[in-house]
Amino acid sequence: MSVRFISIFYGPEMGRSMFYVRKVQFFALLAVAFMLQPSSVWSFAFMLPSSTVMAKPFDPGSGVNPLIFEPGYKMAVAPMNLRADYAFSKGIQSSSSALPVLKSEKDTVTLLDEVEVSAPKLAGKLARTGKVLTLITAEQIRASMGKSLGELLQEQVGISVVGARSAPGSNQEIYVRGANTGHVLLLMDGFPLNDPSHISQVMDWNLINLANIQKIEIIKGGQSTLYGSDAMSAVINLVSKKNEQDVTSGTWLVQGGGFGTYATQLQVNTSLAQNRFGISFQNYSTEGFSAAKDSVKKGENDGMRQQSLSLTWARPIGKRSMIDVNYQALFYQGNLDAGPFMDDQDYTSKAKSNSLRFQWQYRGKSSDLFIRGFRDVIDRTFRNDSTFIPMNAWSNYSESVYKGINQGAEAYLKGRFLNQIEFVIGTEYKHQATQQSDFSISSYGRYDAPKLSENMANQSVLGSYLTIQKHWDLKFGLELGGRWNRQSTFGDFSTVNVNPYWKYSKSGKAFFNFYTSFKTPSLYQLFSPYGNLILRPEQGTTYELGFEQNFGIFHARVVGFQNEVKDGIVFQSIDVEPYGKYVNVSKQNTRGLELELSFKMKKWALNTSYTYLHGNMSNKIDGKDSTYSSLIRRPSNQIQTRIQYQANARFSISLLAQFVGERKDYFYDESVYSSVPKTLKSYVWTEIQLGCRISKNLNASLLIKNVMDQDVVELYGYTGQRRNVQASLMWNF
Repeated sequence: MSVRFISIFYGPEMGRSMFYVRKVQFFALLAVAFMLQPSSVWSFAFMLPSSTVMAKPFDPGSGVNPLIFEPGYKMAVAPMNLRADYAFSKGIQSSSSALPVLKSEKDTVTLLDEVEVSAPKLAGKLARTGKVLTLITAEQIRASMGKSLGELLQEQVGISVVGARSAPGSNQEIYVRGANTGHVLLLMDGFPLNDPSHISQVMDWNLINLANIQKIEIIKGGQSTLYGSDAMSAVINLVSKKNEQDVTSGTWLVQGGGFGTYATQLQVNTSLAQNRFGISFQNYSTEGFSAAKDSVKKGENDGMRQQSLSLTWARPIGKRSMIDVNYQALFYQGNLDAGPFMDDQDYTSKAKSNSLRFQWQYRGKSSDLFIRGFRDVIDRTFRNDSTFIPMNAWSNYSESVYKGINQGAEAYLKGRFLNQIEFVIGTEYKHQATQQSDFSISSYGRYDAPKLSENMANQSVLGSYLTIQKHWDLKFGLELGGRWNRQSTFGDFSTVNVNPYWKYSKSGKAFFNFYTSFKTPSLYQLFSPYGNLILRPEQGTTYELGFEQNFGIFHARVVGFQNEVKDGIVFQSIDVEPYGKYVNVSKQNTRGLELELSFKMKKWALNTSYTYLHGNMSNKIDGKDSTYSSLIRRPSNQIQTRIQYQANARFSISLLAQFVGERKDYFYDESVYSSVPKTLKSYVWTEIQLGCRISKNLNASLLIKNVMDQDVVELYGYTGQRRNVQASLMWNF
């Protein structure tokens, strides 16, 4: 079963809501006044009444009750590499070769004040922010041809993706710094990617193909002030490929390799008058291998098929405004197994997503206005047919149908006033709904679970936010932010963030970050037969302290952090029907350390990182406290090193080694009728990537995964990828 975490400001009455609005307004005015007086800046951080700050939340490392698991629940951990030019860089140019080309013969790393930050809603230089930012560039994505999105994120420091190295089509869930998978907000071009029909409202990662992504932006820490619900441990923004030229151009990508894998993608961009058009089509299929371990016989291959279509249109309106419209259709079909050690030959899943996104931007003299809207509709179907019935199966046939609708609108203003203060102020509205039905047929007959309809299972959130940023003499900087929210079931609450930094030299800075954050209960947790309409939001508090420094050809970053989550939502068993209910009883505390070091000299580049995590979770039910490690399926220690060598303008090689430490999982043992702990052994994942620039517009790459052919187990009872080879060819025209 999945566990969530939340907390709240309860105040449905209009008078009380206006009280919170006035507090946010008061906060904003004080921030402006004090930022104009350097001597008063630090005192301001302690002036807000405690009632305006979300209570010390608690970071759900696993978000899971180890004794009860819901179907399909998975989790895990991984590392990442950062260089100065990886942090939301707009200024560092990308290479078209299959692997990154070292751009400069100078044996130095890019200085902090030369790197541009392009994070959504707030832009600037890396040296002028205290937030922990990372960019996975177009170069890195091109160098990752043959990988999935989950596999690429698994390589990042502090990030874990369980299922990324399992059978193709496995359920993938992402964890940042040990937090629950539902505490990571996924965006596409700044628009939220949520599935309201999912228990934790997360998107099915199998719908997203890395070939459609231009770059990936990661902001660590609680980012709810700017981005709202779910942004408790990180925001991951996927930037899609777009037409940014006035000439006709395109890319054709072909990939093939082990497990019967074949993929192709075609993208064409063109312009007509002032209109820019883009179309992209992608098809991916693989025969895969059996997801479930079976020591007696070889199970059926669990393959998958993935397709996508993207249409974009953009044009200027007058001299100061621009309109941008995007439509995206995603389709996925895969084979599943019945459970740990249980092969199934006719259990299938299908999913499709249709998204429409719109943005209008107006450029003023000192500020830009953005008006945005989106609508996502996601349909999922799981069918377990009766042609093959595994031993110990609960039913002979089952079918589950889910539909999630996620839509919203936002307007925000981003700019500068008094020539020294940068700001973002905005309002957003989001509405979610779901309909769900499932039935099964067993020896006892047919059973239909209670249905959920859109009219019953829905919620909305209205939020207004303001962040202000000021810098003094290019040495000190401070960002302050506040957000007021009103949710349709539990009322009003607010969040804040405080982000000071000190740039003690041209090549180094120190920073401290304080965030409060939240996650609203999912529609399933509110309206299902096990739902609870008085659930409060899970509330988080994050503290970060770090240093970032260039040492000639070296770049280093060290970040210590502590995440706390309170009012976590867990499933509590009861003695009467429906024999279970979601309640706010969980707390979690996770602390850790992220170390990153990079080296760049002429033809050589090296990136290494280390992640340490320690976390515990406590539940208080019926007056009894239970405490256990929250790092289920995630290691306390993880190390990664990547070495790149650019032999010449045509050939390059990259070597990756990642150590994933020992982990603990839980397995329901029918012989004792309870969940028992199981140890997942540590392993070393290795890769070799070869790149060749055949011509100016033609690039080839060869990727060897799991070179040492280690037995990788991310979930007890399931298999992982063995050694396999993927080849790719990319033609730019």
